[in-house]
Amino acid sequence: MKTQFCIWLVHFLLKRKATRKEINDAWRKSTYYDGKDISRNTFLEYKRKAEELFDIDIICDRRTNQYFIEEPEALESDQLKKWLLSSLSAVTTIEQSKNLSQRIMLEQTFGGESFLPTITEAMSSNLCINMIYKPFWYDDPYSFRLNPYFIRLFKQRWYLIGFSHKHKMVRVFAFDRIQEVNITEQKFTMPEGLNVDNYFFNNFGIIQQDDIKPETIRLKFIAEQGVYIETKPLHRSQRLVNKNSESMIFELYLKPSFDFFQEILSYGSDVEVLTPESLRIQVTQCVQCMAAIYDIKRRDLNNK
Repeated sequence: MKTQFCIWLVHFLLKRKATRKEINDAWRKSTYYDGKDISRNTFLEYKRKAEELFDIDIICDRRTNQYFIEEPEALESDQLKKWLLSSLSAVTTIEQSKNLSQRIMLEQTFGGESFLPTITEAMSSNLCINMIYKPFWYDDPYSFRLNPYFIRLFKQRWYLIGFSHKHKMVRVFAFDRIQEVNITEQKFTMPEGLNVDNYFFNNFGIIQQDDIKPETIRLKFIAEQGVYIETKPLHRSQRLVNKNSESMIFELYLKPSFDFFQEILSYGSDVEVLTPESLRIQVTQCVQCMAAIYDIKRRDLNNK
């Protein structure tokens, strides 16, 4: 119940200030309530746990005896903390509703989560790791030393980004291709000013293509698809530049990498690349190749 109460408490205090009595009254009405009230000592213990979980300070105003989260905007603007809060909330809610296990379907990742504790421990202390890795296109795994910089979750896959001593450059590695990880005693120094946000700032997806420069891209979606794109932006730079009953035009500034190209193709005829011309031509050529493939298959079927 400790984790459930911690998550619930943070959610509750994000929107209001409240005394311990008001918190207890609200807790009794919550779906997590198990019939046990929270004593003062237990409340203080759980409050400390919530502060540790989300790296926040829950303050008590002695004039009113109301508890509140100091600088709640810091929590709401931190993508990792927001993800942690929403993920833990979802997990605890589902655990409370075990009778609905046949009625809730979740997306599975491709694995490798077992390496997260070891890798994050190394990251916290800026220690190199020795890793055994087997790429999709290699027959045999290979071992090397890595400075673990960042972790990113993208399209159900966990990725580790860091400086490879074998490749002499920063590379991206999929967690599900890792076979073994060990922490070394060798320290490394993070490049000054580098963080995961600015590393991926002009990128869509996980692939880094240094030979591609960011540019302004305009995409025209049919209105039915555009409303979804508006609520779930493809990139942080996305902005709506035109809207009518039939279509919506969005402008983005990013690298038109392979990941982004694949994303555009996934929308089929619901999207049209307006600019740049180079990307428009690239999509056109791909569509023509696909049409030719299916035309050949159609003719083969007709000839049987």
